[in-house]
Amino acid sequence: MMNELEFSYTEAHQRLLTEYLSMREGAFNLAQVSGYLFAQICSPDAVEVEQWIAIITADDNALAEDVMFAFMAFHHDISERVYTEQYRLEWDKKSSYTCRQHWSQGFLVGAEPYYEKLLNAQTLPDELKQALQMATEQLSFFSLAESQVREYCQKTGVVPMEFIAQQAELASEFANGYAQLIEAAALSCGLYDAESDF
Repeated sequence: MMNELEFSYTEAHQRLLTEYLSMREGAFNLAQVSGYLFAQICSPDAVEVEQWIAIITADDNALAEDVMFAFMAFHHDISERVYTEQYRLEWDKKSSYTCRQHWSQGFLVGAEPYYEKLLNAQTLPDELKQALQMATEQLSFFSLAESQVREYCQKTGVVPMEFIAQQAELASEFANGYAQLIEAAALSCGLYDAESDF
């Protein structure tokens, strides 16, 4: 039986995953995996490990056991932070746009299957629909090309660095409560049952 210490996500796991992902053609990079796992963990739909591993590794059927364990530890780490409401995006003011963009791209891949279903539910109250749209759009903001954001800033007279910093701060705020928002929306629209699905 595994104890908590053995399942902790470590720097060694991170190095192993970074190396593995950089060598695997078609696989996500680590920032994309992080965004994708965050979205999957928030999902009201149960997703089998094999399913998400196949997506992030480009269907690697010969995944080494230590790499699989590192992915599981990474998933566990994100899950713990999401459900203790201590999740923070791994960005800071020095993070590159590309790093943020990759996280948002992974997030979109993970959230798309349930986001559309919830948003289109006839029974979802408008207040929750608006909150869901706003939070999801903010978390996916950085999937836009940096050139698009800079063009927008130029047209509106906004300083790009300030605007980007503002968007990153908003995304961090929305990330912390996203799982609870998804749960509230899922239960409210009646597509999911509290006992069987959560």
